[in-house]
Amino acid sequence: MRTILLLLCFTFLHAAEDQDPIQVSLETDSELMPLYLGGINDGEFEPGYGEKLRRVFEFDLNFNGMTSVMNRDNSREKRLKEIPFEERGDINEFRNWNAFYILKSKINGKKLNIRLLVLNGGSFKAIDGIELSGNLANDRRQIHQLSDRIFKELFGSDGIATTKVLFTIKSRNSANQTISDVYESDYDGQNIRAVTKNAGYVVTPSYIPPKPGFRVGSFMYVSYKNGQPKIFYSSLTDFNPIRFSLLKGNQLMPAINRDRDKVCFVCDITGNPDLFMQPVNPDGTPNGKPSQIFATHRATQGTPTFSPDGKEVAFVSNKDGSPRIYKMPIPKPGVSLKDIKADLLTKYNKENTAPNWSPDGTKIAYTALTNGTRQIWIYDLEKRKEWQLTKGQGNKENPSWAPDSLHLIFNTTDTNRADLYIVNLNQPEAKKITSGPGEKRFPVWEPRP
Repeated sequence: MRTILLLLCFTFLHAAEDQDPIQVSLETDSELMPLYLGGINDGEFEPGYGEKLRRVFEFDLNFNGMTSVMNRDNSREKRLKEIPFEERGDINEFRNWNAFYILKSKINGKKLNIRLLVLNGGSFKAIDGIELSGNLANDRRQIHQLSDRIFKELFGSDGIATTKVLFTIKSRNSANQTISDVYESDYDGQNIRAVTKNAGYVVTPSYIPPKPGFRVGSFMYVSYKNGQPKIFYSSLTDFNPIRFSLLKGNQLMPAINRDRDKVCFVCDITGNPDLFMQPVNPDGTPNGKPSQIFATHRATQGTPTFSPDGKEVAFVSNKDGSPRIYKMPIPKPGVSLKDIKADLLTKYNKENTAPNWSPDGTKIAYTALTNGTRQIWIYDLEKRKEWQLTKGQGNKENPSWAPDSLHLIFNTTDTNRADLYIVNLNQPEAKKITSGPGEKRFPVWEPRP
């Protein structure tokens, strides 16, 4: 029990947090490109509906890591209305606005039409016929799709506005028992829905990577419902929990590789919390027996994360005294445990937890105790350098990368509260995306095929 409590401390350790803004220390010199986003009319919808859509649009364009929405200006709004919607207008006049892009929108009936002016080169692009329903929950997803379409048009890569996140919400039920279930939301924290029901006390959910050409459809999690923590998996659309392994002992912190054929997790069946690897069939069921892939005498391992190519795993261990991040190649079958070595990555801080490998394979995000507060740090695998991302008061924990390897989501913690924030490596502002009752923890970003 003592070692299990230590293992849990790696993930749950937190201290008091105040309401100061979260500061971010950036290693990049990237400057965001200013974009002017004009107002949106209401069309056939209720008064003010166009402004609600614009706020969703503004959030997407303001936190995509590349553009920054300029403050609205009455004179500029008036000028945009004076120019016929189908016309580009005077490019030199717009350049005086000190914008890189001008984006104007118009709802005709129930369809949203967009005109995008790129001032460098003067291109004028149209996106027409975006169907709106008048239901904000549905239409905000239309705006997210539009935002990613524009991002692709401007920068040639996929945006993250249409992605989702998993996380847990911890609360108390009517019998004053502590419970926790898994929820999914849009990347901006909206459209929250439960994906587990009465699952007991649940921690560390993770998406199961999708098959090529498909979106994510299932997930894994750990539940304490029957006492000992065990790993389960289920569909995202129809909650039908299935026990992942019949292995005895406590089972924690599952991570599945991109090819969906291996799960790495922590188990103490040998008397010590160590790393195990379980081959997996295409349907998610275990293929054969799990094997122990890393063990140390009287030390604790935790929070494994796969490299994108599935050839390595990073994890936490306190085998040298304080919890730090290590990585190692996945051992081949039959290799003796005494011959398996792990390389130490993090050396700057002594207490490191929750590593998460970026999808592009170049970075590992993790939490480190820094001057008494838990902060998000980045280890650059190419430069072999670690640097601090977040600053300020309040603990930040459990970072998870977006598919673009630019954005991260994490949770803050204090005595009675935990919320989710997103941040990207190009912007010095972490944005809070959740509110309301319950402690939101263990966020994980939806992977792409």
